Amino acid sequence: MLKSLKRFTVSLAAAALIATAVVPVVSAEEQTYDLEHSFTDVNWRYEEAVNYLYLMEITKGKTSVEFGTYENLKRGDAAVILATALGLDTENAPDAGFTDLNQRVEGAVNALVAEGIVSGYTKDQFKPEEQLSRGAMAKFLVLGFGLTEYAAETPFNDAGGVFESYIEALYGSGITKGKTETSYGTYQEIMRGDFANLLYNTVLFSYESSAFYAYSATMVDSTTLSVSFEEAIPEEYTAQEIADSLILWVELSDGEFLDLYPTNAIFSNDRNTITFNHEDLAGLEGTLFIDYIELPFSN
Repeated sequence: MLKSLKRFTVSLAAAALIATAVVPVVSAEEQTYDLEHSFTDVNWRYEEAVNYLYLMEITKGKTSVEFGTYENLKRGDAAVILATALGLDTENAPDAGFTDLNQRVEGAVNALVAEGIVSGYTKDQFKPEEQLSRGAMAKFLVLGFGLTEYAAETPFNDAGGVFESYIEALYGSGITKGKTETSYGTYQEIMRGDFANLLYNTVLFSYESSAFYAYSATMVDSTTLSVSFEEAIPEEYTAQEIADSLILWVELSDGEFLDLYPTNAIFSNDRNTITFNHEDLAGLEGTLFIDYIELPFSN
């Protein structure tokens, strides 16, 4: 389960929307997608993942026309991409004590270390220029997205050692099937394209397994919304975290779009419903969207 719904709200919600919007026309090498990027080195195998990373401004690629799909990923670059995807505070994170970090990667590494997601080669060396192994990548993703509970025995004969539990978590969640049926490629360097695919798959899995979808919604008044769920929300989440996790916006009758930001969220006694305030919609007419619910209104 994700450690914090709020941290992943924007990224996960957008991933879910992109997954439904970026639809292949045909299969295999003939697949085509509606693309926003201009990378010339991204083929059908990586299009959806790279498009997501680009649209969410998680990475802009190596240049304006090259994503670097088949280049190996450096540890420092992986840290920057992951910290951005997780929405971590890279400006105010405490100094992790590494002496080999440049200004571009320092904030990301410090933020990831503060969250317990990454560690260095030594106490004072992170080695940001070293190429990332597939095993280390598994650790980054599993700890970053809180996937340890999904660990399952794998058929891989190279999944032992310090990365074993992380590889088991990626395998158990269905995020990866390995390089072959019997090999994960634990100590092989990972290409940027493969990292994009695994990060994207992880984001989608996390959203599908951890999000709480609105079941029904009622507009109490022009500034108050009540949203119900099929099951009681677990005690580990606050009402505000759940409210923040909703996809919440308005399409007005004149075609204008408004984002709504929930405040003062509270649970019902059975924790099946949250009620919260939002921007005043008095005098307006349109449709309120709450996750996949459409709620027409006229105030």
